[in-house]
Amino acid sequence: MSDKIYRVAIIGCGGMGRSHARAYQNHPRTEVVAAMDINPDAVNKLAEEFSVPGVYLDRKKMFEKEELDIVDVTTWQNVRAEITVDAAKSTDVVGIFGEKPMAASYGEALDMVEACEKKGIKLAIGHQRRFNALNTEARRLIQEGAIGQPQTMLRRDGLGLLNRGTHELDEMCYILGDPKALWVIGQVSRETDKWERRVRCEDLCMGLICFEDGTRGIYESDLPEPKLRGDVVYGSDGILRRGGKDGGVMVLNNKQTEWQTIPPREPETNQYKEYIDWLDGKIETHRNNGRRAAIAMELMMAIYESLRIKSVVTLPLETRENPLDLMVEDGTLPVLKPGRYDIRAPFPEQK
Repeated sequence: MSDKIYRVAIIGCGGMGRSHARAYQNHPRTEVVAAMDINPDAVNKLAEEFSVPGVYLDRKKMFEKEELDIVDVTTWQNVRAEITVDAAKSTDVVGIFGEKPMAASYGEALDMVEACEKKGIKLAIGHQRRFNALNTEARRLIQEGAIGQPQTMLRRDGLGLLNRGTHELDEMCYILGDPKALWVIGQVSRETDKWERRVRCEDLCMGLICFEDGTRGIYESDLPEPKLRGDVVYGSDGILRRGGKDGGVMVLNNKQTEWQTIPPREPETNQYKEYIDWLDGKIETHRNNGRRAAIAMELMMAIYESLRIKSVVTLPLETRENPLDLMVEDGTLPVLKPGRYDIRAPFPEQK
């Protein structure tokens, strides 16, 4: 068994940065040796809380001075790609761990993956719902045929496609067994100048994804009442729901007359432990590896792209830019209610 201690640097020292630092602190094989943020208060707070010796306001200086094994990027998504590509090119790290959404466009996500693959760096993104016991149990039951061939899965959320939708779409793919997506059709509305962590955000949207086995994934965000029950998978032989009254996975098979509740198995690992196992070479890949995470970005951008081209988007997606930005900037989606606002962190004029 390897006894190597991986030296970690955190870039982005807000709430998520502290969450990641806590996870590394609790792992016997990782040590946070440096932290960087453009906000001195944020980086100093994290460094004090977790006894981090290296404190930086400039990542390039940190890359030059520190001997690092892992760079953990927990910034806002609008700069995540730039930082990840820079870390891949400027350091000899073996791993880069990022947060969701992976980036602000599909092109940026591909840039991150390609930069890391070129250097042999193992890139993972924090879609932690793939380690949720209910989700893993639902995936297992579907793969074992508990409801026959999946036909439709419903997901619902709010507060922005890149904000919450990245979890919902990645979770959908995971529960269904990660089938290949063939095409996407979507609808988006943006009348206000809405942003989320300095990336443009829609007011509401919906998308329909067709997977290669014929399964349809339906996602909606911020749509009017009545609400869709967003935790259901319909199959050819039954229905599956997560989170029954006993906290398990509920299955109603065509051969049964009552719902059956299956308690989820205790998770064997978490995203950080699995990441270290991947770095150690104990497992072939991480369930949140960069290629897998880029698919969630592709699906989200395809929903926007469907509105832009006013048609079905056949995958793989060819548009590298964020289609929502393209539509706002070319006047396709004009702001009808002026006054920009960020739902996560106020713009200076909002304070």
